[in-house]
Amino acid sequence: MTAGFYERRGLQIETYAQRAALNQALQGDFEFYLELAHRLPGPVLELGCGAGRLLVPFAQAGFEITGLDRSPAMLEIAAERLAEKLDDVRARVTLASGDMSSFDLGRRFATAIIAFRSFQMLTRREDQRRCLEAVHEHLVPGGVLAMDLFDPLLETIMADSAPGNTQDLGHFPHPVSWNLVRVQSVARTYDLVEQVLEELHRFSEVGRDGTVLREEEETLRMRWIYRYEMRYLLELCGFVVEAEYSDYKKSPPAYGKEQVWVARKRA
Repeated sequence: MTAGFYERRGLQIETYAQRAALNQALQGDFEFYLELAHRLPGPVLELGCGAGRLLVPFAQAGFEITGLDRSPAMLEIAAERLAEKLDDVRARVTLASGDMSSFDLGRRFATAIIAFRSFQMLTRREDQRRCLEAVHEHLVPGGVLAMDLFDPLLETIMADSAPGNTQDLGHFPHPVSWNLVRVQSVARTYDLVEQVLEELHRFSEVGRDGTVLREEEETLRMRWIYRYEMRYLLELCGFVVEAEYSDYKKSPPAYGKEQVWVARKRA
């Protein structure tokens, strides 16, 4: 994940694993990426690795994997998760602090993953291109890149922004206190020229008597990418698009669902 929305270790990051586990858009993504990685044995690179949601099971499956992330707080949690694992699992994981739009790890990988819309946290077009060029450089010939984006809902984007129109995004158990954490979207704006969504999220930890114990706000900024824009960007950066799906069951492209891309570096 990129820094900013995932900058500090607060309610947002503390409940990330619980929220990700319940997100329907992510169902089956690990199995999908694992199947791809088995096609070309070799080390795996995950950009925006966050708290290690994919890193740890990849290492448990026997893969050597490097995770890159800009957020020290997320990498800290990933390191804590790894500390609980067996020595051989920990030995297969390398955590690296860095920006996915500009990195040099000094080695190449068979498979690269940018999961759960992390690529869209790069809100400048030039950074998106630099990221793909860096991934291309870090892949072996014939190496595979797999990534996920949301497919933009135009009717939502074109609707008027509604500051103060609070939307409930769910309630999640805090992994330590077991209090419920309420997540709300309290404001949203769209830059139609730059294709950037900015959304203010409020995280509230609620005690068993209904008292709000902690409340924090974080601003999410993401750039939406249209289907053929993404295809052309991959091709521009030297990739051959192998497949595009709308979910991890390999369903064909569909409006308003996910964009799950599989692209290969030319041999």
